[in-house]
Amino acid sequence: MSTTSPSFEERTRLLLGHPTALANHSWHRWQHLPRADVDAMQLAGLKQRFAALRERIPVLKKLADAEGIEHIDALDDVVPLLFEHTVYKSYPPSLLDKANFAQINRWIAKLVTPEVAHAVLAADVSGCQGLDDWFTTMDAAVPELCISHTSGTSGTLSFLPQGTREWQKLLEVRRMAVWNTDGPGTPQPEFHAVYPYFRAGFYSYLRSNKHIINTLLPGESHFHAAYPETLSSDVVHLAAKARVAHAKGTLDRLEIRPEMLAKKHAFDQLQADMPRHLAAFFERMASELKGRRVYMSATWNLLHNMAKAGLERGLEGVFAPGSFLSTSGGAKGIVQPEGWRDDVLRFTGAKRLNETYSMSEVVASHTRCEHGHYHFSPTAIAFVLDPQTSRPLPRTGRVTGRAAFFDLGAESRWGGFITGDEITVDWDTPCPCGQSSAYVIGPIQRYSEKQGGDDKITCAASESSHREAMDFLNRVQG
Repeated sequence: MSTTSPSFEERTRLLLGHPTALANHSWHRWQHLPRADVDAMQLAGLKQRFAALRERIPVLKKLADAEGIEHIDALDDVVPLLFEHTVYKSYPPSLLDKANFAQINRWIAKLVTPEVAHAVLAADVSGCQGLDDWFTTMDAAVPELCISHTSGTSGTLSFLPQGTREWQKLLEVRRMAVWNTDGPGTPQPEFHAVYPYFRAGFYSYLRSNKHIINTLLPGESHFHAAYPETLSSDVVHLAAKARVAHAKGTLDRLEIRPEMLAKKHAFDQLQADMPRHLAAFFERMASELKGRRVYMSATWNLLHNMAKAGLERGLEGVFAPGSFLSTSGGAKGIVQPEGWRDDVLRFTGAKRLNETYSMSEVVASHTRCEHGHYHFSPTAIAFVLDPQTSRPLPRTGRVTGRAAFFDLGAESRWGGFITGDEITVDWDTPCPCGQSSAYVIGPIQRYSEKQGGDDKITCAASESSHREAMDFLNRVQG
């Protein structure tokens, strides 16, 4: 067997395609990859991604042509090509109202590579009456693509055309953390997943469930969902539109088909019954899985409510100490009660709470260390942008601004994305935890919360370039 160390080119290839192999499947090595090596591989990987995708993703080509960007020499060169979040919800909303999914597919085809676009355009969606039909049809017709949607707080759902392989790579990294692997020979521990929502659905955070089963668990029987059924995306979309219409005082003008109205009423009742239902679900899980090792991923407030309910019943140390609890996103402007983490650990019996900073549009998670810092994943290049101009701020010292990322795991789509989050990044000061990466320090807050609900992102590309790209994306007729 060869003992030759992999070349720089080979390590860059692993970062892009098989990131866990870069660390020899060791979680400790993954967290301590040398900073200089990661920085060099990220730049090389970015250059490769841009060279491979510039001419092949129509919207990217339109924007790059308008900006005159032919190649990438430094990380900041890519900033004018980072997509705003509005890109993924820029389709004409009337297309959904009319169930015109053929046009939606034409829109998606401009966001992906030609091979995937061909399969998207070839999919027969003529019989789709709603989103649930469409997602199911697309999953069968284009298995290499995993389209998901966001919550649609603005009333319009974002559609994210991520690759199935992207999700697999994410869960392979997650497996290193959950199993705490120390190399390819690490024994597989047995986990049960406790999930306090629906078993399946097309919502972005439900899409990973099947990959959790395939990657982390012995099988389907070890996945326990509070609601075993599939969450209806049609109902999620209708609920989002209803919230916006109610806020505008136009709810009486919202046209709803009778069958959809019945689905919405059923969903509203489910939401109203959720606290009682979840309390019973967690009590059952505490009994059935007592002393077992569990994997649980949920928002911090859901974990805390679960813990409070259990502690009030005198339940402590319910699951095995080796259980893995995960929560994502930080408080985002919400004041978290003092001691909530201790409550969760005391109830569950887990040794630690694993917190991450992540978002639906970027398939990477940035883990929080014991000193409260979110360390950037090697698979995503982080940027801090000026909130007024979206120009890149220096990658030195401690800077505060708008978070943006380039997702190196994206293969069939463009991985550049500008978030709505304000973050403070320390680029240089070594973290006491020993990890070498740059990290987020302090709270994460949404600009929309700071600005009273409005967050107008200024694109780093020239206004005319961005407008031309958006106009091109939305010319879906024909």
